[in-house]
Amino acid sequence: MIEIENDVPVLRQISVRAVMEYLLHAGPASRAAMAKATKLSKQTMSEVILILEERGWVRPCGLESGKVGRAAMNYEIADDLAYVLGMDVGATTIRLSLVNLRGAEITHYETENNSQGGIDLVNRLCQLKNDILAQQQIDESKLHSVSVAIPGVINQKTGALDMAPNLKNMSGFALRDTMQQAFGCEVLIENDVNAAAIGEYWRGCGQDDHSLAFISLGTGIGLGLILEGILLRGAMGAAGEISYLPLGGDAYTPESLRQGTLESVLGAAGISQRYHFAGGAANTPVRDILNRYADKEPAAIVTIEETARTAALLVLSVSLMFDPESIIIGGNIGIRPELTERIRYYLSNCSPHPILLKSSTLGSQSVLTGAVAISLNKLHNLLFGLPDLSRKIPLPKNL
Repeated sequence: MIEIENDVPVLRQISVRAVMEYLLHAGPASRAAMAKATKLSKQTMSEVILILEERGWVRPCGLESGKVGRAAMNYEIADDLAYVLGMDVGATTIRLSLVNLRGAEITHYETENNSQGGIDLVNRLCQLKNDILAQQQIDESKLHSVSVAIPGVINQKTGALDMAPNLKNMSGFALRDTMQQAFGCEVLIENDVNAAAIGEYWRGCGQDDHSLAFISLGTGIGLGLILEGILLRGAMGAAGEISYLPLGGDAYTPESLRQGTLESVLGAAGISQRYHFAGGAANTPVRDILNRYADKEPAAIVTIEETARTAALLVLSVSLMFDPESIIIGGNIGIRPELTERIRYYLSNCSPHPILLKSSTLGSQSVLTGAVAISLNKLHNLLFGLPDLSRKIPLPKNL
């Protein structure tokens, strides 16, 4: 585990933070370039670099080139001193990404989720973590934290998982504490759609937005909200659980109470069922229904038009309640252009004002990207931030 030293005076900590933030975003630079960018004096810059070199966080990386006169030494972040691991745990697939201190990906791995949930899932994830570190020959002490993005509501105080009908044996399971005990490092748990919103905000189509909403349409449905740069979780961690919105069906049926009224209409199972009611074959995958829609099959047309009509009402509701700069549609169903085109059409007929509706640019990697961002952001601010400084160090977006 990485040890955090706090024996540097506060004013010097502010200078250290400024230098590390610059190096995280700009890459290797000379002392003169860093002093100019951070507005620190040459003496202060020399003292800061000395502190960071002694603690191993920066290192010389060669001389400046292309300039007349004496070449200056460049410095870079020692990005191999700390790592974080992001995990996207879905109903059918597990994705992992190991990144270094700067956020550059070291390795990426995907595998089938064939666990039985509960402790069996924890053991599976722990083994995957151990395998990745061994393959990359990285000492476990350098792994600062693991972020897990998973469907369901996470109680941020207890780390327990709830409202996760698409995962086996996970409702009420103390996921965070069980994983921390097994992993031997800090484990951060986040709702998968919240993580997708963070991913798009960091490196996707929401990079230029201060506020955005991410709607995921897939096996299940969900909403992630970032308002003025802050993820909205709600008092119980259930903000964005749109599955239970009373749209598209009867909210008082046992099925709606178990799965959610809106999810029973917009989730994969609901779309497949609607297709069957329209005359199509039972249990047809949504991807096939969308392909048949393109071929103008009558049952597929009825199904996708009704799905788009209901989804447009959802988008409109989110826009009216939260007024984000943009609304991003993702998920393995939501990213299909045939569907988003029809959602835009129905929006134009029911919205009193234009709504900027975007398609996810990260696609299936949005959740994993967000999981990585959560741990990486915490690591940067723990190492180089200040607890009394309200503005957090932003993550580097381009590597």
